[in-house]
Amino acid sequence: MRLLFLLLSLWALSFAQDNPIRVFVNLTQSAQIAPDIYILTLTISTEADKEVKALSLLGRVDRELSQLGLPYSGGNYWVDKKCFMEKNTQKCEGFRAQAFYQFRLKDAKDQDLILQKLAQMEGISFSIQGTQWIVSANAQEAKKQELMFSLLDKATAFTTEISRKLKRECQIESISYDGPLLYSPIYGEARGISAPQPTKDLQTITVFMRLSLVCK
Repeated sequence: MRLLFLLLSLWALSFAQDNPIRVFVNLTQSAQIAPDIYILTLTISTEADKEVKALSLLGRVDRELSQLGLPYSGGNYWVDKKCFMEKNTQKCEGFRAQAFYQFRLKDAKDQDLILQKLAQMEGISFSIQGTQWIVSANAQEAKKQELMFSLLDKATAFTTEISRKLKRECQIESISYDGPLLYSPIYGEARGISAPQPTKDLQTITVFMRLSLVCK
């Protein structure tokens, strides 16, 4: 009887060693990150009796904004006849034009330089479509790398602990990452020449790890 029990025990041990257990785990790691880019989106409008004059006004705006030395994208524009209905008849008098700009500023105070420059120019008007603090791609990538290494430390600690609990030797078989996901972007609205500045609130960035272990 004792011999049979010993044989069964040896068979069970051999079966466990020949049939490894696979463990799948999802881990997450989050951190707060400060926005580092301030987005200011503007629309520039003008009207003139001739199309070439409207284009010249937009061209002058573009040159004046370029001289500020602040990074921006856009500059796209359109020009159209200024038409209206009078006694069921469409009439067109002059032209209207618009241009669109998006500034990416490191300091929100620089928006005042832009707005003051535009306010000093004659023949145009401008409107602020919106403002927003964002986290730049470089800052996101740096934080992502930091979170990935932190998750790797978690995975290593988890592997050691599960080996102890299962009384097996567990090893990491594969790792995959998702993310980062960025939560709570801050929007704001600016008015006037000395415009208010939206709060530079911390945002949350999260990275996900899928961990596969094999335990023998």
